[in-house]
Amino acid sequence: MPSASGAEPHRARPIQTGRLVVRRPFERFRAHTHTRPLFLCRECGAPWPCQPARLALLVCYRGDPQGLRDFLSGRLMVARADQPRIDPAELAVRFLGWIPPDP
Repeated sequence: MPSASGAEPHRARPIQTGRLVVRRPFERFRAHTHTRPLFLCRECGAPWPCQPARLALLVCYRGDPQGLRDFLSGRLMVARADQPRIDPAELAVRFLGWIPPDP
């Protein structure tokens, strides 16, 4: 459906090259990032890091578990400053409790 300006909205469409159709599923992916000060997911509204964010972080920091811990520890400190009434242990479990242990 054309918009008020007359242009069609952008949609993720398959690209056809000869007989091969290339699909781009990543065009529809939206990052599950947090909002401040509540640290809720912008995409799904769940407490961040939500399950899709956790999966994306594990993939992003594959091979660097200490980097993942450092990143999430920094986000934890910001969340504690933004939400002083929430139990710090509860926030620590939410941010760091799901990380798999080192082998």
